[in-house]
Amino acid sequence: MKKHGLLKILGILLLLIIIVSYILPGRYEAISRIGLADILVNYFSIVLQNFSYVVLFVLAIGGFYGVLNKTPSYKKLLDSIVTKVKPLGKRFIFTIMILFAVVTSLTSMTMPLFVFIPFVVTIILLLGYDKLVAFSATVGSIVIGYIGGIFVNIVNPNTGTVNTYETFVGVERQFANMFPKLLLLFAGLALLIFFVSKHIKAVEEKKVKYELNDNSELLIAEVKGNYKDIKTWPLIVIMSLIFVILVIGIIPWNTLFGISVFSDFHTWLTGLKIKDFAIFPSIISANLPALGEWYGSGNPMAIYVYISMLLVFMTAIIALVNRVKLNDAIDNAVEGMKKMLPAAIMITIAYTVLVCAYNNGFLEIVISKYGKFNFGVSSLLAFLGCILNVDTTWILAGVFSPISTLITDESIYSSVAILFQGLFGIFSLVGPTSLILILGLTYLDIPYTTWLKYIWRFFLYLVILVALVTLLVVLM
Repeated sequence: MKKHGLLKILGILLLLIIIVSYILPGRYEAISRIGLADILVNYFSIVLQNFSYVVLFVLAIGGFYGVLNKTPSYKKLLDSIVTKVKPLGKRFIFTIMILFAVVTSLTSMTMPLFVFIPFVVTIILLLGYDKLVAFSATVGSIVIGYIGGIFVNIVNPNTGTVNTYETFVGVERQFANMFPKLLLLFAGLALLIFFVSKHIKAVEEKKVKYELNDNSELLIAEVKGNYKDIKTWPLIVIMSLIFVILVIGIIPWNTLFGISVFSDFHTWLTGLKIKDFAIFPSIISANLPALGEWYGSGNPMAIYVYISMLLVFMTAIIALVNRVKLNDAIDNAVEGMKKMLPAAIMITIAYTVLVCAYNNGFLEIVISKYGKFNFGVSSLLAFLGCILNVDTTWILAGVFSPISTLITDESIYSSVAILFQGLFGIFSLVGPTSLILILGLTYLDIPYTTWLKYIWRFFLYLVILVALVTLLVVLM
């Protein structure tokens, strides 16, 4: 099962959905069978029309690092960082974990943060740690940041507006769960640090079964010419600028905090004219949203387009600054995209699972037929829905919304918000259709079954933690 294990599991999921469609009634309480040809003829075409943006995003990351890995300044920057942080040992890993978790908690960035994961993972691997440590320290920390996300924002499918989970379930104050989320963030980080530290110690004592040290994915070119003459500061500026633009573009400043400076600047910028010639709309685009409105731009998936455009632009800047020939830059970008192609294919299949399950709607009927809200059963149904629906917008529409309609006691709204946010985060760590998990495991060539054998204990820690904090909010 190790070879192509994740691909096989996605195939099994599709087969199970087909079988279930013959047994359970669909959204309109009638059997709506999914034929084998329907997947290719109908559902796969829907995926290409509506979710190809994510594939574009994945390939853009590949192209970005394809060029970056062949750039001497990148090699020198990595060498410099590794030399400076090596004396810190495990403390550097723990610092990375804290940074990723806090950034995710404050910005709601999960998939967008993958832009920096290959960079950080390379540093961790060059320090001599294995792939499981590298993956845990990055993707694991992002999951913790999401579970304890203070400003996690979602696109409410019922209203089309950007909300927190609290607003989505009906809590009047969108930041009502500040203390429980901080508790989840700090406790989750402590558990992750303990878990990773224990694995590092086991590796050092050669008492671990799941050590992955093959670093063949590090396709970094050797530096040619005079090493001292290579400048790294332009690359540092570019990487920093990417981060700043992502943060400003993704956080819905106006919706969450009433800050309109970025939308006001966008209005001014798009209004600039030379006589009747609108400069920005004519040269750049009339449809590009303001910074801070990337999520609320009408299509939740369009955010991946904006990030992809940013990466393509910055890739070109890196090539120009480092005087990379056009043909070489294109070849390097294509090489990087090829590395990300398996992840792009599996993400496409994961979205096919979503389209088949959501369009049929059998899970919505199961939820509505159950007829009441129960923390235990509803959590199981919600977790199953996360596996089938992949993306938050459709999880909210197809699973969390039907469950929310069963709640008759308004006093538990806050605890349900914590539960929903926690469940999606926990799913992202182990679910076979989790986009960030697919992307990370494929990039690092970690077998899915090996990851599950490694992470299952930490998964249980998180389940218990979220359950306890949810109970605490119920009792408050």
